[in-house]
Amino acid sequence: MIEIENTNMVKLIELIDSIKDMRFIIQTYFKKQLKNNDLGITVEMLEVLMVLSRSNQVNQKEVAERVRKNKANLTPIINKLSLKGLLLRKEDPIDRRNNILYLTDKGKKLCRVYNKMFEEFYTSFLKDIDIKNLNKTISMLKTIGQEVSKS
Repeated sequence: MIEIENTNMVKLIELIDSIKDMRFIIQTYFKKQLKNNDLGITVEMLEVLMVLSRSNQVNQKEVAERVRKNKANLTPIINKLSLKGLLLRKEDPIDRRNNILYLTDKGKKLCRVYNKMFEEFYTSFLKDIDIKNLNKTISMLKTIGQEVSKS
């Protein structure tokens, strides 16, 4: 095992591990909620729906960037959501290789259910977290992300 002597490096590794742990814990929680509520979708599908819920229309490339998937991996998710009647896709008039995605009324309804689940999650688990600390953490993570992206 490699021993790391730089305290800052140890803290950075601890931060990265904490972020990975938190992502896993939250994803597991929402997988369970989706299954318990019999919503018939995966967390990955839900991520796509939530991106669409924040905009009237979004092109497929932008959705891929926001959910951190390449277009090839995103296509089957979009196909399933379309088959379930949760989204519509239309050819992008500017770039025919791309699609513009829209939520259907059924998709919007499902997003409202998810928002309720997220509010319950926040109320149950994050109620004791100070909003100032939360804002500082968000700001710090964005700054680290920007610095890492530069290299």
